[in-house]
Amino acid sequence: MYSLIIVLGLAAAAVFLTGFGRGFRNAIVEYRNNVPEPTDVPDFNYVGVAAISVVASGVVIALAGVNPMLIYLGPLLALCTAAGIGIAFFVEKPVV
Repeated sequence: MYSLIIVLGLAAAAVFLTGFGRGFRNAIVEYRNNVPEPTDVPDFNYVGVAAISVVASGVVIALAGVNPMLIYLGPLLALCTAAGIGIAFFVEKPVV
């Protein structure tokens, strides 16, 4: 299990760093082109996603007390979070 977490951690770090680099470059290009910040607010709210995240975290914490093997769910959840943030940088459409 340790090896799996290491491999997934490296993959999640690669996705995050690549996505962050893309977002960083997009921000610099937008700044240099004097693109104004968008003022429109998307209709989608994140209440449902946030609630699912809270419940998932609670379940992971609770399961860690049930079986010692399930203690690895915490790091896996953190890796999924890092990868998801990296993917969000790729989903963002540049304004320029």
